[in-house]
Amino acid sequence: METNRLEGIGYQVKGGLKEGLGKIIGDAKLTADGAAERAAGEAQNAAGPEGENVTGIDTDRIAGVGHQLKGAVKEGLGHIAGKPHLEAEGVAEREAGKIQNAVGSARDEAREAIKAPDSSDAKH
Repeated sequence: METNRLEGIGYQVKGGLKEGLGKIIGDAKLTADGAAERAAGEAQNAAGPEGENVTGIDTDRIAGVGHQLKGAVKEGLGHIAGKPHLEAEGVAEREAGKIQNAVGSARDEAREAIKAPDSSDAKH
């Protein structure tokens, strides 16, 4: 399941990039292919339980970084192409990725705190 979710996240990011590039250059087929790949990745990623741990890192952290990357690329491409709407979408996605990453980080920290031995139980 872990590998499946990681692949799903990868497809989400890759599909989102294709979709964004297709919008910028006006290639309807690339846009549609990217949207389909992104949707398939979302479905594959959603197949696991909420917050499932992938390789010791909460999946929201991984997906959040992916959204930050995708948002930064969209923002840059929108700026270069003179498309303020795409640039704004990129900024919004990048910021949402930061929040998603922070949520996953908080869950990781909570999990670690639960695993840590309680100092009051230590033998003297």
